[in-house]
Amino acid sequence: MNPALSNQTFFDLNRGTHLSEIFRLPKGEANVYVSTHFELGDSDLPHYHDEPHLTFVLSGGVVDKRKNIDAERLAGELMFFHAGEPHRTISKIFPTKYVSLQFQSDFFKQNPALESALQTSVEKTPTAKFAMLKIYRELSVVDEFSESSIELSLLNLIAGENAVKNARPDWLNKVIEKLNDDWDQEISLGDLARAANVHPKTISKYFPRYFACTLSEYRRRLKIEKSLALVKASKLSLTEIAYRCDFYDQSHFTKTFKELTGFLPKQFQKL
Repeated sequence: MNPALSNQTFFDLNRGTHLSEIFRLPKGEANVYVSTHFELGDSDLPHYHDEPHLTFVLSGGVVDKRKNIDAERLAGELMFFHAGEPHRTISKIFPTKYVSLQFQSDFFKQNPALESALQTSVEKTPTAKFAMLKIYRELSVVDEFSESSIELSLLNLIAGENAVKNARPDWLNKVIEKLNDDWDQEISLGDLARAANVHPKTISKYFPRYFACTLSEYRRRLKIEKSLALVKASKLSLTEIAYRCDFYDQSHFTKTFKELTGFLPKQFQKL
């Protein structure tokens, strides 16, 4: 994949094939880029960014090609890139719109463990996507509360529900695996205890210490994360999606979706 182009060279080559806006976050920790690609241009060329960054696909779709990755990323999916990591992000569905959060180098120099923690948050917790959506929403509305709301979303993203700050015991990894595998099914505390080979009270007592939420809250977050792709790309009605994601009804689904993402499901469909 080498040699790869710098991000600025890559941007210059693709000038005219996409629209891009840049927003600087209040305290200078990062910049947010909102980009829409209308045609392929030279977006298939390998390139890199000087800073670590996240990209959340709002609409359309791309192929993510890296050293050990070759995957399609559709609307509702999130990608993490290390600083200097060569990659190709090839737009396949037009227009493709995404929001990217690019961190400043000083932000990580102050705490070298943050980059690894951020990657873990993205890969192992369901709330990283919600934080990106809430940042995007605040940039869209912009009022007197936007700066504090963006800062809070950024902190939540980095914190990763506290899961990245503490080494998880093996039994907890088994609980999370069970929750992810059977996210759309009824799962009792006894089911989780048997999967992890621990007492149910152990799960009830220690789960909130690692995830800063109850088991029920975590399950709702997981269901909404899984619903993003369905809301964006499927032909199912919102009622059908609600039932598929194991919500009582569309009203409960809509309320939870808005609470976690900042958008109503129909608003997210139109992004």
